[in-house]
Amino acid sequence: MRPSLAKNSARLVLSGLLCVLICDIGGVIGAVFRSPNSDDAIFWRQQAESYLKRILQYKSNSKGGAGVARNVIIFVGDGMGIASLSTGRIFKGQLAGRSGEEEVLSFDHFENTGFSKTYNTDRQVPDSAGTATAMFTGVKTKYGFIGVDYSATETNEVAASVSNIMEWAQAVGKRTGIVTTTRVTHATPAATFAHSFNRDWECESKIPAHLRSKTKDIARQLVEDAPGSKLNVIMGGGRTAFGAAIPDHLKSSFRFNGSMEKTCVRQDGRNLVKEWLDSKNGTAATYAWNTAQLMNAEVDDLDYLMGLFADTHMSYEQVRDTSEGGEPSLADMTEKAIRVLKRKHSNGFVLMVEGGRIDHGHHQNHAHLALREVVELDRAVERTLGMVDLDDTLIMVTADHSHSMTFNGYPNRGNDILGFANRPDKLPYETITYANGPGFQTHRINDSSNEPSHLGTWIPVETMNRSAIDYRHLSAFYLGDETHGGEDVAVFATGPGSNLVRGTFEQNYIAYVMSYAGCMGPAKRMNEGCAYKQWVSSGAETAKRATSPLLISIVFLVVAKLCYLF
Repeated sequence: MRPSLAKNSARLVLSGLLCVLICDIGGVIGAVFRSPNSDDAIFWRQQAESYLKRILQYKSNSKGGAGVARNVIIFVGDGMGIASLSTGRIFKGQLAGRSGEEEVLSFDHFENTGFSKTYNTDRQVPDSAGTATAMFTGVKTKYGFIGVDYSATETNEVAASVSNIMEWAQAVGKRTGIVTTTRVTHATPAATFAHSFNRDWECESKIPAHLRSKTKDIARQLVEDAPGSKLNVIMGGGRTAFGAAIPDHLKSSFRFNGSMEKTCVRQDGRNLVKEWLDSKNGTAATYAWNTAQLMNAEVDDLDYLMGLFADTHMSYEQVRDTSEGGEPSLADMTEKAIRVLKRKHSNGFVLMVEGGRIDHGHHQNHAHLALREVVELDRAVERTLGMVDLDDTLIMVTADHSHSMTFNGYPNRGNDILGFANRPDKLPYETITYANGPGFQTHRINDSSNEPSHLGTWIPVETMNRSAIDYRHLSAFYLGDETHGGEDVAVFATGPGSNLVRGTFEQNYIAYVMSYAGCMGPAKRMNEGCAYKQWVSSGAETAKRATSPLLISIVFLVVAKLCYLF
């Protein structure tokens, strides 16, 4: 390099460094003095990036960042709070004939853990739409909002839209998929592809008539708009929202109550499953609606797979039809999804797996059903661990929120976790109870009953049929549906980038962990390893040559100019 060019390059480097320093200081000052209740996308992205920078300062993360993940898999136990983890672990052991307390969940061994703060921007105790949006977009939002920031209304829904992990993944050539035991249009899966300020708009019949020309229902967004239309895997329930319901005799014989059981029935005559298949013309795509069709699908050669295995939510694992004509398990769906997504000559994949019916069991105080769902999510994680390489796959397991379930009393070790919390010679009460929910009414003596009771208006719990599939544990306050809990939830992580999961953080930070480790989205630029890790084409040498003094000068010149303009 000529002396004059070297001198000019040095000047540009110094000026650029000074500008970057000033910009960084300004950004810090802005983050510090920005109102904590501004709640816009800028605030939450600054907050997540700030926490990421802090974690990167730890020695364990100081060299080469925290690794690069070719694949990212996030498991969400909907409603799987700390109490659900503890009781679910015991329940798993007791199903296997053991005492239970010493049992281990498949993700208990993950080397990194942290706690996620789950509140919505407008609620101390959140819902799944706002929490899923936080986890998958990096932006916290209001109760009931999906894929939009706090400012969304019926007139600016599009303007308020925020990008998500599936968009980030598809932009860098990764394959993408979602698996859930709820309707695929339900709040948690919807946050990976949809933008709506009302989580209930799963099909057009739920949207007010005057708004139907202004907004798309969630099912249509999945089929018609990216990133939903580009998902390689879509599996769960919810056929009615797509206009693809099946005959009554193929539905579950069990009926459960509660608002979570209500579904959205499409009334415009469209069959969105057929439209989805038509849109994939020329590619290897298939649709499955029962276990046999899924298990027989040549998933290793498929480009696209859609499986809708129930008209509404899929059945609880406890009552699932396990025949070939029934519904597949969460573990089976997860295995098939990974086989569709894994390709040697690809840039990797991103997969979201939800154990959604943990939440629904708790909402109706069906503790036994909820804990069985925890065990099934554990099976799905265990199955996954046998299929991927943790040298290139980041796996995270978390919950979107907790529930009002409590785990209490002084039961003996090995006592039935669904049983009584005290010694037989004392007045019996249950180890698992709820702060609110329909279980209150279940345990009340009917007003017309003359049955005497030493508990006054309460039925002695030891006289009840506690083995019934629809049995409800006692709640302290009556509600038709039990509420969520507001405490922090656990986050477990293993694989590249997992050491970024530490401490207690805002829930939207989870998206930034996936962004940073997966070399996609807003945090990609912060991971130096992304410039050298090429999964599809070899570009490492090109990346190394790009650090020449001349190119550095050009980069800093651009930065200096931008700083001057702003």
